[in-house]
Amino acid sequence: MEILNIRNSNALAVVFPSVIKHQSNLTNLNRWWDKVALVGKINSLNVPQSLLANMLDTKGEFADLQELLIENLLSEQLQQVGRKHRSMAWTLIDIPNRNLFERTADVGFLATDTRFVNFLKTPHNITDSQTATDTQHIVQHMQEYAAKYSVYDDVILLDPQGRVRARMNSEVAGQLGTDPVIQELLNSGKDYVEVCRYSALCPHKTIASLFFAPVRDPHSSELLGVLCLSFKLEDEMTSLFADLDDGSGLLMALLDARGKVLVCSDQTVLGRGEQVATNDQGSLITLNNQQYFCTVAPTRGYQGYTGLSWKGCVLMPFTQPAEQGEQADTAAAEQDVTRWQGFSATLSNIQYRSRVVTDDLDLVVLNGRIAAARTDADEFIPILEEIRQIGRQMQGIFSHSVSQLMSTALTTHYNALSAQAALAIDIMDRNLYERANDCRWWALTETFTKVLSAPDISPQAIQSISDTLAYINDLYTVYQGIYVFDKSGRIIAVSNPGFKAWQETQATEHSRWQSVMALTDTQQYSVSSFHPCDYYQQRPTYIYNAAIRSDNRVVGGIGLVFDSEPEFRQMLDDVLNSSNSNRMGIFVERSGKVVSASSNAPWQAGCQLTLPADIVRYRSGEQGAGIYTLDGQQYVVGFAVSKGYREYKTTDGYSNDIVALMIEKNAGQPG
Repeated sequence: MEILNIRNSNALAVVFPSVIKHQSNLTNLNRWWDKVALVGKINSLNVPQSLLANMLDTKGEFADLQELLIENLLSEQLQQVGRKHRSMAWTLIDIPNRNLFERTADVGFLATDTRFVNFLKTPHNITDSQTATDTQHIVQHMQEYAAKYSVYDDVILLDPQGRVRARMNSEVAGQLGTDPVIQELLNSGKDYVEVCRYSALCPHKTIASLFFAPVRDPHSSELLGVLCLSFKLEDEMTSLFADLDDGSGLLMALLDARGKVLVCSDQTVLGRGEQVATNDQGSLITLNNQQYFCTVAPTRGYQGYTGLSWKGCVLMPFTQPAEQGEQADTAAAEQDVTRWQGFSATLSNIQYRSRVVTDDLDLVVLNGRIAAARTDADEFIPILEEIRQIGRQMQGIFSHSVSQLMSTALTTHYNALSAQAALAIDIMDRNLYERANDCRWWALTETFTKVLSAPDISPQAIQSISDTLAYINDLYTVYQGIYVFDKSGRIIAVSNPGFKAWQETQATEHSRWQSVMALTDTQQYSVSSFHPCDYYQQRPTYIYNAAIRSDNRVVGGIGLVFDSEPEFRQMLDDVLNSSNSNRMGIFVERSGKVVSASSNAPWQAGCQLTLPADIVRYRSGEQGAGIYTLDGQQYVVGFAVSKGYREYKTTDGYSNDIVALMIEKNAGQPG
């Protein structure tokens, strides 16, 4: 952010008022020193010139320190703001990118839905009452899907010509124009196509985030039509903007690959489609005659998915302070500042040098008093005392400036750590939200219902279920395995060869299969505790379950063994990607049981960690930071408690408080 330092000193006066205040106070003291020294020179002719020269030399040392101080104060403040904005920009692209990755799997699997396939195979006659009934049933099926995957506001089925056969959103009525991407999809042979723009399929939206996949006959591979899912992009981004809003007046935006605005936190300032001229190092832009410093982060991708190459964008206006205010003057805060070893060595040295120069000035004043006494220049003594007071005031400004910056730096560091922790726990909640959706939706698969409701289950039927499970598991690689069990808890089919040993065995008590029998509707699900599991090589994980129903009777269930070890570790590693190598991440239960740790952390899933009481007392959705001792080692810790996502862990009855910790050894500590 050197460009701000070089070219925008006036703007910085607004952005960093505390720095400019210190600079102004020092300038005023310098002017007063000059005046006092001039008076002394005029009225004290008997004073040795060497004494005056020594005073000027001391003043010059202070001047050098002042320049160095202001330069470093600005630099430190700019770096802190830059790191904060960079982290926010990464969040603005990382969260949507992961979300959209899940959508690519959704549209691929849903396009194989038996009900959709059969509906599109049926001849379409708008005057036929049976067609109307079939359409009503398929719309209800779409609504059932959206009730579980609440990130969608529409599900659309189209014929090969792109004409709408059925859609969930009844408010968009009539035969609409088609979308050219449909033919692109059909001609390309791709598994799916993603677009984000205006579409005639969604004329009520300025831009629509749409995912298309071909629907084919599973036996003949005949093209039957196209499935389209409409993702709530604006809804998602509005929620994310609110989560990241720190009250400092920042603008946040999601940009397309060309740097044009898709969604902005304030559309009145930066409207959709406006071009933002940016680079990865940051740049100055002008919007409505107002200057902003713009920070942009390109997508880093997720499991190879980069989507449409969008970017996260944060804009800082030069109209109000970027500083977050001074840390509360409490004993605890002062103690933390004293204990933290992460301060700039240059700033600490400035503080030390200012004390040395003040001591030198005291010596000059003492020598001056002696010289004045020898030459009967008593009139010079008040001048000397005034200059000494000026020097002490200067040293006080140096000391206060550095101390204030140290407090601000620690607060900023705390905020950065807790923000990373909040991002990590948000990614976890969003990921597990998808798992709750998956088990509930897959439990509605017609094949499962028909087989489990039959009086006898043939080997062919079991193979049919296994084939479906294998197809799902190939699409959704976050699962170690998937299995279907009957109402007695007997596992009848599995998704992959690694699970064959469990077929025809009784599901373990830990899996919570028995709780499935008590689920009363298709919106409910059950999750195991995080515990070592037979289906996960005795490593701890979660198993997500839902009931398979027939005529409102539970006839069995589906179990999803989440591949927690690499998935959770990857979440933490991804969040830490731009941090220093000394920083580590942990997911932990309130009890202290470790759920996961980053690759560079010494802890393993399932081990026990004693959490400080200060952290344990925080409630769902809260976050904080401090200097704590963990396993006998002192760390700087930022933490955030799980708050859930959409209905997951908020209104669906499931409760599981996980705490994300971002920690680093306090520099200078042993170990």
